[in-house]
Amino acid sequence: MEKDKDKDKEPELYLHKLSDELDRLDAQYNDITPPSLQELERLMVDASVHRKSMERKELLLFWGISLILISVFLSILGSAPMIYWIIQAIIPIAGLSALGIARIRRNREGAQE
Repeated sequence: MEKDKDKDKEPELYLHKLSDELDRLDAQYNDITPPSLQELERLMVDASVHRKSMERKELLLFWGISLILISVFLSILGSAPMIYWIIQAIIPIAGLSALGIARIRRNREGAQE
């Protein structure tokens, strides 16, 4: 009988604890006042200016790195064009060869079955 009374009071106890904690939380945030419309507009303008400056910096960094990479590759191509053309020829030939070999093997396996 005692356990039945405890089980009936348990939800009420949790509800009371929850409401106490919510009241305490409300008391902590009651002192905070929302910013005025002018402050919000100023914060939005500042955030916009900051975002634009960061985008400019990122774009300049992108262009700088890309120009450095392009100049490095062009200097490599200028000093060793034969190596470049050999690499350009070997990669597609190797890929097509691997594809042909795989197709021939697949056809042989299909014919054996």
